[in-house]
Amino acid sequence: MSDSAVENTGQNLSREELTAWLKERVAEHVEMSADDIRSDELLAGYGLDSVYAFAVIADIEDRLGITLESTVMWDNPTLDALVVAISAEMRTRS
Repeated sequence: MSDSAVENTGQNLSREELTAWLKERVAEHVEMSADDIRSDELLAGYGLDSVYAFAVIADIEDRLGITLESTVMWDNPTLDALVVAISAEMRTRS
């Protein structure tokens, strides 16, 4: 999914679309293929440290127009959990 697709759909993203986009963001930061990122695995297991986590959070905020707590990726350590948290935040903004 391209960045422009996420920008264009905004808060209408399905969980599947959001998960796919987040996989791409994480994969880019840890220099892996998005196909190798599992949504039920701990993100730290891929080498996603605090610097990369803040970069991913900034990507999310920029693309979706929401503000997240700086600890959101540590509080929700898998993509599945992160998608639930982001979806909840997006619902409160609509």
